[in-house]
Amino acid sequence: MKPPPTRPRKLSAAKTPMMPPGQKKEARQVKKFATATYETAQHGKRIIVYADSGMGKTTLTALLGSPKFIDFRGGSDMMLHPITGERLVQVPNVKTFDDVRDVCNQDDLLVPGDSLIIDVGDGFEDTALDWTIQNVPHEKGPGYKIIKRIEDYGYGKGYRHLYDTMKLPLADFDTLIRRGVNIVINCQMQQIEVPNTGGENFLCDVPKLQAAHGKNNNVPPVWGLYVEWADHVFKIGYSDLTTHEGKASSTGEHVVIVHGGPQFKAKSRSIPYEYPRIAFSSPADDSIWQYLFDECWKEEETNQ
Repeated sequence: MKPPPTRPRKLSAAKTPMMPPGQKKEARQVKKFATATYETAQHGKRIIVYADSGMGKTTLTALLGSPKFIDFRGGSDMMLHPITGERLVQVPNVKTFDDVRDVCNQDDLLVPGDSLIIDVGDGFEDTALDWTIQNVPHEKGPGYKIIKRIEDYGYGKGYRHLYDTMKLPLADFDTLIRRGVNIVINCQMQQIEVPNTGGENFLCDVPKLQAAHGKNNNVPPVWGLYVEWADHVFKIGYSDLTTHEGKASSTGEHVVIVHGGPQFKAKSRSIPYEYPRIAFSSPADDSIWQYLFDECWKEEETNQ
């Protein structure tokens, strides 16, 4: 006779350890709460400035108080301050993703009122990709495959790793924000296609960081993550851009676009919607920073 088949052994669920006899579980201490007014007047600002190359991103951000540049693409090394004519101040030898995070966590480097400017965002993102490839193994283990490029993780998975990596420095930035340091990220501009459930898809100008990826855009965009994080997203554009028969024309005068629309991303959490565009008529025109930091729009409303 054949022996009866062996039934698979059922695994019992893990049991909560019993308390020793006579010992009672301590009751959870209930926290007490109260309301309070936000105290953020001494905090720094979270700012993104984006535009096509040559539109004045570096020039505009050099007008901020005590600017300190981290330059990944050589955008500020040859420039002079638009008002003083002096060479700009940099944080030299910042080359890697970890370097940027170390800058943010060095207590004696930046002081309240400084502006740390990352120039440009996609150059910083390149260092994040290098860090991801060096530090995030394949999901099947580090011995399964040597990661040399983002596609080696498998379809779409590398882009998710990059997105998660780009989350990490936001906490470092916020530490500086609470200390009164402004964080500014200069970005090139890109156009992305926006799905529209109510009609045709359309194009939208956004900061140049990694776009959504994968089927149905299941990996969210890095640019969206950073736009959500920022308090202010400013786009530099032309004041009177017009098109006729497929040709664009303008007087060339620049403006800072403060509030967005369907075709472009822009926002400000403090400048009122009544001021959708601020003049940037010359390299020394710091009107946008007067509106943001000095709230000069209040004077305009008082005089009306």
